[in-house]
Amino acid sequence: MLASPFYCEVGNMKKQGKIHYAWWIMVASAAIYAASVGIIVSCAGLLYRAVAEDFNVGVSEISLYTSLMYLTITILLPFAGKVLNKFDIRYILTIAGIINALAFGLMGTYNSVFPFYISGIALGIGSTFLIYGSIPLIMNNWFKVKVGTSLGIAMAFMGVGGAIFAQITGGLIESIGWRSTYMVLGVIVAILILPFSIFVIRSKPEQLNMTAYGADEVDVNASNVPKTPETGILKGAAMKTSAFYLVMLFTGLFGLASTVSFHVPNFVQSVGFTATMAATGVTCVTIGQTGGKFLLGAINDKFGIKAALFAGIGGGMLGVVALLISDSFGIGMLYAGALLFGIGFSGSTLLPPVVIREVFGGRDYASIYTTIMSASTLGVAFGTTLFSYIYDSTGSYYTVFIIVIVLFIITISSSLFSLNWKKKLNY
Repeated sequence: MLASPFYCEVGNMKKQGKIHYAWWIMVASAAIYAASVGIIVSCAGLLYRAVAEDFNVGVSEISLYTSLMYLTITILLPFAGKVLNKFDIRYILTIAGIINALAFGLMGTYNSVFPFYISGIALGIGSTFLIYGSIPLIMNNWFKVKVGTSLGIAMAFMGVGGAIFAQITGGLIESIGWRSTYMVLGVIVAILILPFSIFVIRSKPEQLNMTAYGADEVDVNASNVPKTPETGILKGAAMKTSAFYLVMLFTGLFGLASTVSFHVPNFVQSVGFTATMAATGVTCVTIGQTGGKFLLGAINDKFGIKAALFAGIGGGMLGVVALLISDSFGIGMLYAGALLFGIGFSGSTLLPPVVIREVFGGRDYASIYTTIMSASTLGVAFGTTLFSYIYDSTGSYYTVFIIVIVLFIITISSSLFSLNWKKKLNY
């Protein structure tokens, strides 16, 4: 039923000058991000506490499934490109969507902790392709101009989805309990992903006998401008420098620090606020995350990467400090802290790619990028359970927040040192 409008649009868009099909690809990508990040990632922390209390276990035992999810992503990410090149992306995304919807929804049926770990591994398999592997590739195939704008809009729905579904999740937990909440969210994940992956997503414009958006404009410009080779160094040479490991340290610790976002709901309730307030705290994080991508991008374009690093990491540090003192200053301080931390959180995915290109250039960017970004997913996998364990052991998030502040200081230092190394790379 859903196929007809889109295919009618395909057949008529060139003749009638209607919206290019590439923009439907962007809409589909936004929906996939809203489900795979906005629900499965952003809302996970809202459910940790309820499940832990029902099972009479520590929060760390439940949050371990998220660590397993990111550990699985870390292992699979280097192989994702080969899979995407071998099989049709719409089939991959459809299978991944089914896996994630089932793995998340079935959590509502579990009566012990162990099955959550199985779901976590399954979510890691699906999320490797839904979050990291496919969407940038598809968008680059469909857009020859406005690639950054279209991808930025689609990625913003990670935060928009989180802001919307955090409120829905908080209300559902209080009204129907955590079990039914998992099931409802699993159904929503399927609804958001599967119609788009089946009926809308196509790997390349050629599959619909089309050209990419802006292809004619690029061809005209390319004929008038001589091509210049990309500058930079190869991955093998990069790995022999201190800069490579400094950037990996920066990326990994940034990912580790960002996992505080999973713990905001539990922190809010641990200092005496309600589950609804916890959901609002998550919404503030996701609003900061969404706006932060545009803010840090604009700062980087206008003032340079160092200014963007100070704004992003500085915002994250201020946010953690505000969270740390919020039990003394009230819910307003907590929401402000969550918003500022969201800006820092946005930097954990936005800033490493910029630093990588700035330090090593574009000559072997894709290879260097995928290797270094695996440090980020490993940091997330480690931090999710580490911080839960510290909370279970101490009964508060005070130690966690102090550790995160120290991590942010090391993060900004390692990034600045790596940028200074660029002068020694001679390319």
